[in-house]
Amino acid sequence: MHMKTTLQLITLAAFFLLSGCKDETPWYLPNPTPGEEGVGYLVTSGLTVSVTDDEEISVTTGNSEVSATGPVSKSTEAPSATSDRSAESQADLQTRASATLVDASDDYKVTIRNDKTAEEKQYTYGDLKKAENQKIPLQPGSYTISAESPDYADYLAGTSNADWDKPVFIGSVTKTIVKEQETVVDDLICKLGNIKTTVAVSPDLQNLFMPDAQATEQLPALTVTLSMGDHQLVYGRQEMENEARGYFKAVESSNTITIQLEGAYNKAAGDAAPEYVPVTWTREITDCKAGQWRKISIKVLNATQGTIQFQMEVENWVYDQKIDVDVMQMFAVGEEIIPDLDMSDPNAPVVTLDGGDITQGYTISQGMFDDQLGKWNQNLRMAITPQSGVAVRSAKVVFASDNADLLSALNQAGYGNQTVTVWPQNAALSPYLLMKEASATGALTATLTDPGMTALFGYKGTHTLKFVTVDTKGRTSYTSLTVRVTEGGSIGSAPEILWTNKDGSMVYNFDQRYSITDSGPEVKITVTSATGIVGFTVDITSDRLTPSELQGLGLSSHMDLVNPGEFKGPLEQLQFPTGDNVAGQKMLEFDISQFMPLLDRLGPGDSDFTLTVTDAGGVTIKTIQVKAISE
Repeated sequence: MHMKTTLQLITLAAFFLLSGCKDETPWYLPNPTPGEEGVGYLVTSGLTVSVTDDEEISVTTGNSEVSATGPVSKSTEAPSATSDRSAESQADLQTRASATLVDASDDYKVTIRNDKTAEEKQYTYGDLKKAENQKIPLQPGSYTISAESPDYADYLAGTSNADWDKPVFIGSVTKTIVKEQETVVDDLICKLGNIKTTVAVSPDLQNLFMPDAQATEQLPALTVTLSMGDHQLVYGRQEMENEARGYFKAVESSNTITIQLEGAYNKAAGDAAPEYVPVTWTREITDCKAGQWRKISIKVLNATQGTIQFQMEVENWVYDQKIDVDVMQMFAVGEEIIPDLDMSDPNAPVVTLDGGDITQGYTISQGMFDDQLGKWNQNLRMAITPQSGVAVRSAKVVFASDNADLLSALNQAGYGNQTVTVWPQNAALSPYLLMKEASATGALTATLTDPGMTALFGYKGTHTLKFVTVDTKGRTSYTSLTVRVTEGGSIGSAPEILWTNKDGSMVYNFDQRYSITDSGPEVKITVTSATGIVGFTVDITSDRLTPSELQGLGLSSHMDLVNPGEFKGPLEQLQFPTGDNVAGQKMLEFDISQFMPLLDRLGPGDSDFTLTVTDAGGVTIKTIQVKAISE
């Protein structure tokens, strides 16, 4: 009996063993759909794409200081740098944003991307709500499931970096797909994909400025302008009162927003008749990132004993992160010293006049130009020196003048509010202004070149150049230099550039584009300068001469013929003059006709060669425009 029982058990075990060899799929897994063997499944039946819709601001009060690495909270409610998140007190939690989530609209775009192969499946949120898309077969591996607002891609590709009421949202999660298993995605949250800004100026501070209805060009209405690079949003009183929401594109991982308050300030004391003066205050907030709300508040901190102190707070809201408040004491001014309210911060960069006393101003006269040498024997030079351990982040020059023609010329050149950015370096100014930075100290020198001196000499009168400089700690200095031009007028004439065929019998029009054919155009360039060439650059913009094509020829899209560097050999092979054959020359001829057939062989497209020639008399810019038509 015992032997019989043993044989039955062995037989039963063998039966189950053989059965297991036929199908190793665990009983608890779903049966794979035919044709989908070896895959796993992303289950979206529980998917909710949520969008953060929270605008709660921290109740934390107290002072903060701005350091080189960002705001450092001094509030007693804020957790210390060494505190553990799990040990946060209830007071700490009150300083965090408690985000409200709302369901995304059906047109949100959802992408499922294989992190290894980069293959993608794209849906709308509405598509994933359909029954046939709630169990998606995928090859095993790591996947990123992302969602974005329907306008997000177009927004990134657009040219505008500053807009009113244009938030965009994006979010993602990572999931691992396992063979013959179901992976649920139900935790996809989209957060703000740009930088939100609002501005508020307290009523008591607004009352210190001229009413908008009385504003003039000389005494402007109260505004706060936020700018990032060349893009800006202007908050007037209406935008402030309506809490208008601005949005900046986060073009970098960390961005700087410049804040400029402008208006006509009443410097009169007490109940005296208003006495308005134009004022401009500038500050910067750094480390601005996508997903943040920078809430800017400017108010009167106190107004006792004839001294008024202004305070700017920048509240920074980030979803599920502590909210820091940057508090900047703008400046304190007494009524007796109000004539110029642009007061510098302590330890801000110092601006001086090289070789002179900046308080005495600077005079440009005809006698400073050497007619025999054809150059200025003195050039205006300024030094901008930051404190030790920091550098100059930005420098601007704001022009004022009793010569309306100078201000009009600045406006026509695209310098709004007569404000010219000189640092970081402005390539458009390079013929007129030479900027150099000392590597050891970070000090800057700004020198007007001969063409710059000539250009300024063209406007007789008294001009005020106000230097607004900001260092990497956000400290701002305001320094004014008075420049007197005694005679005014022209010094010689700017260089002339002529484009002809080889024998000079035909003159080409620089304003016209010429098709490249077997018969032309020929390109012989003649440059004449009354005082001698000091600068000559060539810039290439082409549909066919791509950077890689130019590199293959040993060239670049920007080349300096006076200082050609590594491009000297290739340029001379193409018959361009270089170095001493350019600098100081009063007449220059060269023929680059052989370059034209090369363009034609590259295929159809437009090519522009911009020639910029500089001498003491000014700058001349002409562009050779050609079109290759061969297929």
